[in-house]
Amino acid sequence: MNSTYEHFDIQRLNAISITEVAQALGCELRRAGSLRKTLCPWHEDRHPSLTLYERSGENRCHCFACGKGGSVIDFVMQSKQCDFKEACSWLSSRFGIISVSAPHMPMSKPQSKPKPKEPVYTYIPQGMADELVTVENSLCQCLMRMFNTELVRWAAEEYRIGSYSMNDMDNLTVFPNIDIEGRVCNLKVQGYDTNPQSPRFCHCLQNTTYWLGKIWAKEGRLPGDAEFRSECLFGEHLLRQYPNSLLALVESPKNALFGAIAYPHITWLATGSKNMLKRSVLAPLRGREVIVIPDRDAIPLWTEAIDGMKDLANFMVSDFCEKQAPEDQPKYDIADYLQAQHPLPL
Repeated sequence: MNSTYEHFDIQRLNAISITEVAQALGCELRRAGSLRKTLCPWHEDRHPSLTLYERSGENRCHCFACGKGGSVIDFVMQSKQCDFKEACSWLSSRFGIISVSAPHMPMSKPQSKPKPKEPVYTYIPQGMADELVTVENSLCQCLMRMFNTELVRWAAEEYRIGSYSMNDMDNLTVFPNIDIEGRVCNLKVQGYDTNPQSPRFCHCLQNTTYWLGKIWAKEGRLPGDAEFRSECLFGEHLLRQYPNSLLALVESPKNALFGAIAYPHITWLATGSKNMLKRSVLAPLRGREVIVIPDRDAIPLWTEAIDGMKDLANFMVSDFCEKQAPEDQPKYDIADYLQAQHPLPL
C-alpha cells in the first residue's frame, strides 16, 4: 500500500475515547443520561447538540441539529479545521499512538496469512448508516400522528431508524440490523402508507422492501462480492446497553418500534420474519428474561420453536395477539393492537 497516511495507525486512533478527545480539544461537556453532549463544530451551535457515543462498541459523535458527525478523526478534523493527516498527527502525538512504520520498532517475523473463516461477512461502515438516521421517514411520520413526538424521536435514535429515497419514492424507512458488537450487518428499507384516510395507514406498502447492502454493492459503494449477515435481531445492539431489562421479542421491526414507544421500560427486539426464530438468531439472548409475542398467524409455529430452546433463555410465549384480534384479521400483530389504542386525532 502506497498511501500517504499508511504510517498512522488509523484503527487505534479512531479507538481513542471520543470523550477524552473532546476534553483534550477543550470542549465543555454536559451529561445527557448515560451519554455526553458538547457544542457541535459542524455548525454554529449555542446549545450543545453533538452527542458523544461510547456504548455497545460505538465510539463516534452525531449531531441531530445539523445531521453531521463521524469518527474520532472526523471530530478532530472539524474541531481543529485541519486535514486528515494533521488530525492523525495531533491524535498520535497527544495520545502517544506510535506510528505503524515508526523507526526503531522491533521487526516481527513474517507470518503466514490465516485462512479466513467461512463465510466472510461484509459489515456496512457505521458512518454510512448514521448518515441516514432521521425521523423524516414514512413510518415515523405515521407514529408521530399517534404518539408523543419526543417518544418517537427517542425510539428512532435508540434503534437508529433512518430515511432513504429510491425508485421515485421519498422517505422510505430504514431499519438497521446492528449486532451485539455494534456492527451494521445490513439495512432494511420499507415504505409505509402515510395517508390517514387509508385503511392501510401505517402498514407496509407492497413491493417496497429492499436491502441496502446488496444495492450499495451493485452501485460500487461496497465491495461487489460482499456477503451480508441475515441472522441478526433488529435491536440486538441494545442488549449490552440494557443488560438487566426485560426483553420482548416480536416478528417485524415495525412491531418492535411500536412496542418501544408504548412500553419504553422493555427492550424490544424483532426477528425480521416469521421463519427467523432460530437458535443461531436468538443466541445473544442467552440467560435473559424474554416475552415472546408472535403475530396471530405465527403463534403455533413460534410456540413449538421456543419449546425447543428453553435452555437458551427464560422465554414466555404470549397469545396476546390471538386474544385481541378481531375474527376477520388472521395476521393481527402488536402494532395493529397499539394503533387501535391510539386513534388519529380528528
